[in-house]
Amino acid sequence: MSNRHVFARAALTVGLVLAVTGSLLAVSPLPAGAHAIVDLQSSDAIVGRSSAMTLEIQHGCITGGGGTVKFVAQFAAVFGEVTPGSVSGWTSVVTSGITTTTGTTTTTADGQTVTWTTNGAAQPFSTALIVPLTVRWPNRAGAYGTVVSQTCSNPTDETVWSTPAQPATAGVPSPPLTPLATVCVLPERLTKSSTWPKRTTRTIERLCSTLR
Repeated sequence: MSNRHVFARAALTVGLVLAVTGSLLAVSPLPAGAHAIVDLQSSDAIVGRSSAMTLEIQHGCITGGGGTVKFVAQFAAVFGEVTPGSVSGWTSVVTSGITTTTGTTTTTADGQTVTWTTNGAAQPFSTALIVPLTVRWPNRAGAYGTVVSQTCSNPTDETVWSTPAQPATAGVPSPPLTPLATVCVLPERLTKSSTWPKRTTRTIERLCSTLR
């Protein structure tokens, strides 16, 4: 079985869990597939507020090898200030503007890009890298994606985690091979509660079902 088929099968286990209770987003229980994981640290993402989260990069790149030497998180302009925390052995830089390349076309949009680079050896294939951030969430409720790219060594290669989850179709599995890290930003009135009525749950599901 080819490596692509192995990773494709692993990707089928990746669940896109919208954070209505501060839980993980873009989650896989298997070590075979690398991806970006967002953890809201048991606190909902509330419109217009700032709160802590972690971003986790697991394992090595799909088509590369070795360990992780750099990764980049791209936050669109609808996000407020993004502040990375410190990680031993890594340096982070926040820049304005998001540059993306599709085929031969390169475009730049407003937003913030956080780039982490290792100060020494690459993060081993088997060791996840977890970085803390403080994020001011968008002022409009809904689901938002953060494109993450991961650069690995030996040989140098980059994997971009940017494909939104969608229902499976012929030849297109769901979740995708390179899932987009996604968070659902909620209005305060829909924050977690131990006594959620069913209609509130349905409202959250509808709100989080479409990527903005």
